Amino acid sequence: MTAWRERLRLTPLAAELEQAHVYGVGAASAGLQDAALGAARLTGTAVPVLAEAAVTSATPFLRAPLLSRLGRVRSLHLPAEADSECPQCRVPAPCPTVKELDA
Repeated sequence: MTAWRERLRLTPLAAELEQAHVYGVGAASAGLQDAALGAARLTGTAVPVLAEAAVTSATPFLRAPLLSRLGRVRSLHLPAEADSECPQCRVPAPCPTVKELDA
C-alpha cells in the first residue's frame, strides 16, 4: 500500500472490499503454485506480482455489480426526514437497511 493510501480512513464497506482483495491475492498466489498444475505450475518471486495483477485486473468486474446493486438498494431506502418513514420499508426512518448501508 502506498503512503497516501495508508492515511485514508476507509468506510467499513471499503475496508471489507480491501480485505477481500488481500484474500483474493492470497488465493491466486496459492492457485498459481498448486502442484496439481504440473508443468504449468509457477514458482519464484514473480508469483505474488502475477497474483496481485490478476486480482487487480479482475476486481472492477467483481465490484461493479455489487456496488451497482448497493446503489439501487440505497435509492429505494433513501434517508428520510426526521419523524417520517422509509418509503420502501414503511418503518420509522432511518430504516434498518439505511443503518446498515451507513455503517
